[in-house]
Amino acid sequence: MPTDPRQFQRSRLPWSRWKHAILIEYLKAMTVILRGTVYFVDGFAGPGKYIEDGSTGSPVLAARHAHILSASNADYSLKCINVESIEGVFHNLMESTETYGQYVENLHGEFGTFVPKIVEKIGVQPTLFFLDPIGLKGLEWNSLMPILERESITELLIRFDAQTALRLTGGDAKLHQTFNRIMGENDSRYWQTYLSQSENLPQDRRDALTNAYEDKLGTYFPFVGRIPIRSSDETLKYFLLFATRNAKGMQVMNDVCSKVQGLRDRTLDEEGARPRFRQLNFLEPSPEEKFTNELEALKESILLELRDGRSYARDELRGRVASRGDNFGRFSGSQFTAVLGGRARGLSVPDAFETLKDRIQIHNGKTLGNDKVKISLM
Repeated sequence: MPTDPRQFQRSRLPWSRWKHAILIEYLKAMTVILRGTVYFVDGFAGPGKYIEDGSTGSPVLAARHAHILSASNADYSLKCINVESIEGVFHNLMESTETYGQYVENLHGEFGTFVPKIVEKIGVQPTLFFLDPIGLKGLEWNSLMPILERESITELLIRFDAQTALRLTGGDAKLHQTFNRIMGENDSRYWQTYLSQSENLPQDRRDALTNAYEDKLGTYFPFVGRIPIRSSDETLKYFLLFATRNAKGMQVMNDVCSKVQGLRDRTLDEEGARPRFRQLNFLEPSPEEKFTNELEALKESILLELRDGRSYARDELRGRVASRGDNFGRFSGSQFTAVLGGRARGLSVPDAFETLKDRIQIHNGKTLGNDKVKISLM
């Protein structure tokens, strides 16, 4: 049965901590990089504070950052627009954001009905849309079109519930119509093509449907990546999809996800949340071997992007690599520099690893750590 959103919002679930960390760390970086006025639109805001444990949700986290910027007299600012449809939850949202009223506008109703008003309100200002519904209701493609077609800087962080997608594309043909509206298709042929190319296993089908949605986003955004949000026992809860037209935005979000994933792993280890007992595997690679394998995988992805013979600015190349397959959030900027053969601060490359230094050509005399260095294969 679908989750009752009024119950869901009573306390923050463990994996939501990592989702909120990704959101707020990127929002901090976005405001610093873009300067001026940046908007944050939370399309499914919730109560702002969780009722049972009092922890803060995305609307308050964003509003708090807007206040910090204002108090620091920064020459840039953040404005927040929150939308919530459930009356009781909206009341809680108003209460939890009251302190930050000068930075926040709260709207009561369905997100889709407010999209034209919001797009008019934000004008040409850079905007991050955080779309975090329960299930997939509210992500109907047609209602998002004014956002997708904005010419100004537009970035999306979307909670894509692959399990709900799997349910909607099952044996009940009536539910197919619901998913068609999510995908912006008149019939089921588009997403069924993706399913036909996958194994008939739940995880493979979830991945296929997520790929279908990612590719739809890719018609409007050249850089799209996904990060799996998992519980402490590694169960997949949903994917966070990030979409941007800006190579810099893609690489910054990639680094944020990489950093937050490391924080998650360390915290789980410290709290003993990982299984304490597991069968010993004497063939398991050492930490150095694992790290070398990660660098080798990253190198192959870079070579794959450069195989067309074109030269790419480093930031565009990073964005393209991060958008490919499951690469998003799996490597840091330092690792990327190390693979190219540059000096990566704080990173020691194993002797067994052969960098791309002797296989690439630099076209504009900049260093490999510079975002605008032009790179191609020899």
